Amino acid sequence: MFEALIALILPDNAIGPLNLDALRRSSSPNDFLLADTDLTSASSDGGSIEIVGLDQEAIHAAIRRYAQDEKGGSLRDQQALSGVYVIRTPILKYPNGLYYWIEPTEQGSRVSLYSKSIYGHIDYGKNQDYVTALAGNLLAL
Repeated sequence: MFEALIALILPDNAIGPLNLDALRRSSSPNDFLLADTDLTSASSDGGSIEIVGLDQEAIHAAIRRYAQDEKGGSLRDQQALSGVYVIRTPILKYPNGLYYWIEPTEQGSRVSLYSKSIYGHIDYGKNQDYVTALAGNLLAL
């Protein structure tokens, strides 16, 4: 009951697919981006991560385990090389978008991660926590 009420008050319909190149050119104080800036002159909070030994399906599965199983999120959109999940904060149930992009490389895959809050101007480190925890999970595989 409480979660349904919060979903009505704080809808997550603003969370949808994003273009990574356009995202690299913008930023806001309530987001966190791990992406290489080699394609554009944009800012990021850190570089993308290199995954060796996992195919794209394994990367999708690892991200699904983190976003859905560990954080209770829901899949909003998934393409062959990208995806977005909605993860609500544990107590107040604010919606956050967790985005990822997979780029095949000669050695494996380069994965860029992004998290943003829909409401508020400060996320108190929650988006950084999502992205760095997911990056750690992927690198540990």
